[in-house]
Amino acid sequence: MARTRAIQAAEAQLWLEVLLTYAFSPTPAQQAAQLDLLGVAHDATAYPDDIPDDRLAELLLAWAECYVGGEDWQRLQAKIRQRRSQ
Repeated sequence: MARTRAIQAAEAQLWLEVLLTYAFSPTPAQQAAQLDLLGVAHDATAYPDDIPDDRLAELLLAWAECYVGGEDWQRLQAKIRQRRSQ
């Protein structure tokens, strides 16, 4: 059984960076997915006091559940683990 996806609030900003890179990679996500994520990124950076890290983590997880496939999710988790160790 596959593990439930999760994004820790403390890593929300890191996930935002990784998901933006994913959405605009050489094999980009759908335009709707890109626009949704850009909206989240804009709000999180323009109004950081209005979107605490735990809420940002929820928004990013909801986006990922809609637009990131299982294999891609595993690759993104590996990127996060790699960046944690740096």
